[in-house]
Amino acid sequence: MITELQYCRQIFYFFLFPIHDNREYLYKISQNTYPRLDALVCLSRVDVQLWKHVGVKNAIYIPNILTFDPSQIQPASLQTNKILMVGRFSKEVKQQHMAIYMMQFLKPLYPDAVLQIVGDSSPEYFRECYKQLIRLDVMDNVEFIPFQKNIQEYYKNASVFIMTSKIEGFPMVLQEAKAFGIPAVVYDLKFCELWQEGVTAVWQGDVENMAKQVARLLKDKELREQKGQEARDSLNKFKTEETVKKWVKLIKSIIDEDQREIQEMMETQEKVTYEHAVDVLKHELNVTILDWTNDLFIINCSVYYKFLQDQQNIEIGIH
Repeated sequence: MITELQYCRQIFYFFLFPIHDNREYLYKISQNTYPRLDALVCLSRVDVQLWKHVGVKNAIYIPNILTFDPSQIQPASLQTNKILMVGRFSKEVKQQHMAIYMMQFLKPLYPDAVLQIVGDSSPEYFRECYKQLIRLDVMDNVEFIPFQKNIQEYYKNASVFIMTSKIEGFPMVLQEAKAFGIPAVVYDLKFCELWQEGVTAVWQGDVENMAKQVARLLKDKELREQKGQEARDSLNKFKTEETVKKWVKLIKSIIDEDQREIQEMMETQEKVTYEHAVDVLKHELNVTILDWTNDLFIINCSVYYKFLQDQQNIEIGIH
């Protein structure tokens, strides 16, 4: 989140939000606030270019940390007729109704296929999806499963993973499916980093072609295993230790900048008397003097000023 404290360094974690979701006002607000940040962390390189184009020079790309380390888990067997979709029910973004619609085309191609949709749902959208099952005559081919803490079991039993999202940042569920070596068929989102390798992409809304690609994977064991391995291998460039290094580097660069500012200001700062220090604290920061200690910290404009007092002790409390 963007902190309201002017004395804190500010980093904002961003992923692209859908303009169609009536949140375009956020973009207008962000144009004014983001340039003031020390860093804007984005989940794709496309987002970085977008924000730099509108003046956010400190935009930087850092991917999400992997939920599951592929080297620490057993790949899915890919021996079932199950197709998996994971995510909160959202008509505007995740579009579970499109996955159900896809099953109408998949059923004639692979009658035994079962789509498992895992995630929390709103009552209204769930009812809409349930009515769609009846209308399309795919009641026996779709299972609704509520949010699961032990989601690993569903990944282990899936042979194909699908996503019908209209917008995504760095979807954790796709990288989880990849970690289990599950081939994925997804709606095309070229700006997403996870879409670059290890997935089969179809045009947005092309449920018929999605059904064909899913059926192709279900019918061909060798192809499933090949695509699953490609998906698993594609996570090599998103290793957790590398992501952590990027975060450490970013935070260290901000701290180093703080230290440079402190040094510059300390070099030009005149010797501060106790009376002047108290006046600054009371006026600028509303500080109550509680007791004496060896150090006085003046916090101002995100920079920590430390003034050593040889013979006085000050302890301060900030409210």
